[in-house]
Amino acid sequence: MSHPSETEICKAVLEFAAEGTYPDSEQVIAAEFPLSALSNELELITQARDEVETEISTLSRDNDFDIDDWISQAKQLHSDLERSRLTAREIVKQHESTIPLELKVGDAAAKVELVETEIVFNQAVTDTIEQVQSLCQQLNAIRPLYEGGQFTEAIDKLEATEHAISLDSCFKNTNVLVLLSENVAAMRREFVEFLRGRWNQHLELDSKHGKLAISDDALVEIISALERLNELASTNNQFQKELFFAILDPILLSNPDGCSYGVQIEESLILVDSKPSRASVPDVLGHIVKVLSFIRRSLPASILTSLSDSFIPALSSKLISHWLSTAIPTGLDDLSRFEATLNHVLQFTKTIESLGWHGQEELVSWTNQAPRLWLTRRRVDSLDQVRKVLAVSKGDPRQVERVEKRQVSESDEVLVDNSTSDDWDASWDDEKDDAPKNDEEDVSAWGLDNDLNDSKATNDDIASAADDDEAGEAWGWGDGDEDEGEDQLQAEKSQPKKSTAALADRAGTHDSHREITLKEHYTITDVPDPILQIIQQQVSDSEIISRPSHSSTLVSSSGAGLLALPTLILAMFKATAPSFYSLKLNAGQMYLYNDSLYLADRVRQVANDKQLSRLHGDVEALEKFGKLAYSKEMQTQRTIVTDLLDGAQGFSQCSEQPFLGDCENAVSATVDRLRTVYKEWQPILSHSALLQAIGSLVSTVTEKIIIDIVDLGDISETQSQKLVSFCNQLSKLEDLFLPETSDNAGPVPMTAVYVRNWLKFQYLINILESSLADIKFLWVEGELSLEFSADEVVDLIEALFAESDHRRRAIAEIKRVSRGL
Repeated sequence: MSHPSETEICKAVLEFAAEGTYPDSEQVIAAEFPLSALSNELELITQARDEVETEISTLSRDNDFDIDDWISQAKQLHSDLERSRLTAREIVKQHESTIPLELKVGDAAAKVELVETEIVFNQAVTDTIEQVQSLCQQLNAIRPLYEGGQFTEAIDKLEATEHAISLDSCFKNTNVLVLLSENVAAMRREFVEFLRGRWNQHLELDSKHGKLAISDDALVEIISALERLNELASTNNQFQKELFFAILDPILLSNPDGCSYGVQIEESLILVDSKPSRASVPDVLGHIVKVLSFIRRSLPASILTSLSDSFIPALSSKLISHWLSTAIPTGLDDLSRFEATLNHVLQFTKTIESLGWHGQEELVSWTNQAPRLWLTRRRVDSLDQVRKVLAVSKGDPRQVERVEKRQVSESDEVLVDNSTSDDWDASWDDEKDDAPKNDEEDVSAWGLDNDLNDSKATNDDIASAADDDEAGEAWGWGDGDEDEGEDQLQAEKSQPKKSTAALADRAGTHDSHREITLKEHYTITDVPDPILQIIQQQVSDSEIISRPSHSSTLVSSSGAGLLALPTLILAMFKATAPSFYSLKLNAGQMYLYNDSLYLADRVRQVANDKQLSRLHGDVEALEKFGKLAYSKEMQTQRTIVTDLLDGAQGFSQCSEQPFLGDCENAVSATVDRLRTVYKEWQPILSHSALLQAIGSLVSTVTEKIIIDIVDLGDISETQSQKLVSFCNQLSKLEDLFLPETSDNAGPVPMTAVYVRNWLKFQYLINILESSLADIKFLWVEGELSLEFSADEVVDLIEALFAESDHRRRAIAEIKRVSRGL
C-alpha cells in the first residue's frame, strides 16, 4: 500500500482545520445543539488530532523535511480544541443548573392555577349558600302566615318557593335540590296537617258518642286552601267515612231484632241516641232525612256537591242491603205493608232531590223492580227451605201405601188370589232387571203376565237394556267391565219367564175382565212431605195473586213466575239430596229412590189437579233421578257380590286345597252378603220391589256360576260333588222369595219369577249330579232344552264324562233332537 504524499497530508490537515472551526457557547445554546452530541464530537476530534499527530510524526521520520510550522499549527489547533472542550463542559454545567429552576417555575404556576380555581369555587359555593339561605328563609316565613290564618299568602309563597327551586340551574343534579325538595314537601305536609286540624275543629266528629258539631267560621277558607293544595278530596272522603261510621251506620245497620238508633238535632249539633229501639223502614228513612237536612244546612256549598257524588250512592246501597231487601215479604199477607214501604222510599227519593242532593237513582231503580225482586226473594226463600229441610231432617222413616187399580182377566185374578204381594212399583226396579216398563206389564211380579209371548218379552227387554245404558252413562258406570256386563245382560234377557207362563197356562184364559185394587206398603223418610208443601205453597200463591181482587197489587204480574218455582225446587232437591242421603242414612240410595218416586207421584197429582202441564216433564225427570239412584245402588251391590264370588277363581280345582277353601269362603261370603242386603232393604222397599232387587243380585251370582262351570274343560267326580254342594248352598236363598200370604197354606217360593235364570241354575245342579242317561232324558223328554243350548249341554257332558260310545251316542242324540227342534 502506498503512503500519501506530503502535499496530500498537508492539504488534508488544512481542510480539517478549516472545517474544524467551532462555535462558542452562545451559538451552541442559540442553535439548541444537543450537549451529548457536542461531547461526542469533541471526543472524535481529539481522537482525530492524535491520529494526525501520530501520522505526522511518522511522516517526519520517514520524510526528512521541516514540518515545524505544521506542528505549531497543530498545537494551536490542540489548544483551540481544549478551549472548546472547556466551553462545552461549561455549557453542560450551566444547562444542568437550570432544571431545578424550571421545576420550581412549573410548581409555582400550578399553585397559582389551583388558587384561582379555589377562588372561583368558593365564590360559587358562597352564591349557592346565599340562595339556599334565601329559600329556607322563604320556607320559614310560610309557617307564621298559615298559623296566622293567611292561607292564601302561605300557599302563594309555598308555590313560589317550589317554582324557584325547580327553575334554579345551580341545583340541578345536586343533593341540594333533593334536600330542598324534601324541606318543601315537609312544609307542605305540615301545612296540610294544620289545615286538617282546623277542619276537625270546625267539623267536630265524635265516633265514640255519635256526635257531630259544625261551626262554619273560616271553614270556607280552609276548604279553599285544601282545594288549592289538592287535599280536599282525600279530606272529604275521610270525613265521609267517619260520618258514616259515627252517625249513619248506627241508623242503617240493623240489629238482628230489627232495632236501630235514632238521632237528635240541635242548631249546630247532631247526636245519635245512646240506645237502639224498634224501628221500621219509614222510621229509618225519617232519621236519614234529618241527618241529610242538617248536613245540607250546616256545611258550605263548596263541599256538598263532591260529598253528594259518593255519599248518597253509598247510603242507598246500605239502605237497600240492610233494610229494604229484608223488607221484601215471602208470603202474601205482608204485601200491603211492602207496598207502603215502597211509597215511603219513593217519597224519600223526592226529599233527597228537594234538598239538592243527587245519586238516588239506585233507590228509584230498586223501587221500579219491586215485582221482580219479590219473585227473586220467593225463589231464594223456596230454595233455602229445601236446603233447610234436608239439613234439619233426621231421616225418620214412615210407611206409606200406594193403591193402584188394574183391569185383569179371570185367569189373572186366580194368580192374584194366590199372591198377596203387589208389584205396583215394578217399574221402579233396576233398569238392568227384567221389570216391565209400561202399564200393560206392571203386574208381572203378580204372576199376571200369562198373555205375554216370548217375542214381546224380548222387545221389552231390549228397551229396558237401552234405558239401563242411559242410566249407566248418566252415572259414569260401565267404564271397566262394559263388554262383560253387556254379555251378561244379554244372557239374562234371553231367558223367558217360564214358570209364570206355565202357571198361566194351567189357570186357563178367559175373555172377561174386572177391576182389582193393588196395594202395597213401602218406607219413605221425612223429607218428601215438606218439599211437597213448598211446591204446593207456590201453586196456591200463584192462584191467589192471579185473582181479580189482587189485580191492583204490585206483584199481580208475578203469578206466572211463581209457577216456575216448583221446577227449581225439584232441581234443588236433586242437587242436594245425594249427599244428604249418602251421609245420614244407611242404604240411603234406596231411601232416595222411594222418596223420589213418592214425591214424583204426589207432584203429578198436583199437576193433574191444577192442570199444570209444565210440571209433567219435571215429574218424569224426578222419576228418572230416583231410578238412577236405585241403579247406582244395584250396580254397587252387583260389584260387591261379583268381587266376592271372584274369590272362587272360576271353581277350577275346587276339590283340592287350598282352592277348596277359597271356593267355600267365596260362596259363603256371597250368600251372607245377599242375606245382609236383604235384611237392610227389607224395611225400606216394598215386598215386590225387594224381591225384584234381590232377585237381580241372585241372577248376577247364578249367571256367573253357570258361566264358570260351563267354561270348565274337565270336571272330575269329586269336583262335581263340590260344585253341587256350592250350588245347593246358594239354592237355600229360596227362602228369601216367599210371598206375603194370609192363608194357612205354606207359601211357595217365587224364586223363578224374580231370578231369571233360576230354572237354568237348578237344571245345572241336576246335570252335575245326574247320569248320562238322565241328562239325555231331560233334554229329550224334559224342559232342559228350554234353559240350555245344545252346545252348552254337549260341553258339560264332555267335561263330566270320559270318552265312550255311550257319550258319543248321547251327544249325537242331543244334537239330533236340537236340529229337529
